[in-house]
Amino acid sequence: NDTMQIDYNDGVAAQNSTRDLTGSAVAPAVLTISETDPYSFGNLATGATVNHAFTITNTGTFQASAIVETGLGAPYQYFGGAYPGTGGDCGATLNGGASCTIVVEYASTVPGTYNDQIDYTYNDGVNVQNVTRDVTATAVTPASLSISESDPYDYGTLAVGATDNHVFTINNGGGFSATSV
Repeated sequence: NDTMQIDYNDGVAAQNSTRDLTGSAVAPAVLTISETDPYSFGNLATGATVNHAFTITNTGTFQASAIVETGLGAPYQYFGGAYPGTGGDCGATLNGGASCTIVVEYASTVPGTYNDQIDYTYNDGVNVQNVTRDVTATAVTPASLSISESDPYDYGTLAVGATDNHVFTINNGGGFSATSV
């Protein structure tokens, strides 16, 4: 609280005009992105997709404004193709103490390790700030099972009631574990 005073001469005598002032100071906006840094989408078969919801929280008291996403390139994108991702609810502002969600999709078609960064700029009420979360994933070739022996495998001629056992070998020629369906 304070008082502003303007002293002036009105042409006849000295005068002054006052105005009481009041204001409140609050902590600037501070955005954080959930999950460990880097967040790992894990090992996935090429052609597979996985989505993950991240929470953005404003731990400050002032509203974060002019929130703009500046990162994410293939094979990462916002689920559905656009910020904040289908199912996400973040926008261009985030009130102090509030949270919102973004949904990031990982979908690789070529084996390899992929690193990227979720990257936002925003105004904290005083200055432009930046918040990031590194993301990583590894794409491997899908499981590809093969069974040993010729196709069809011929047990030969057996008498009715006789049995013959044969051991077949199953190989996974892919880079991803095969699981039951």
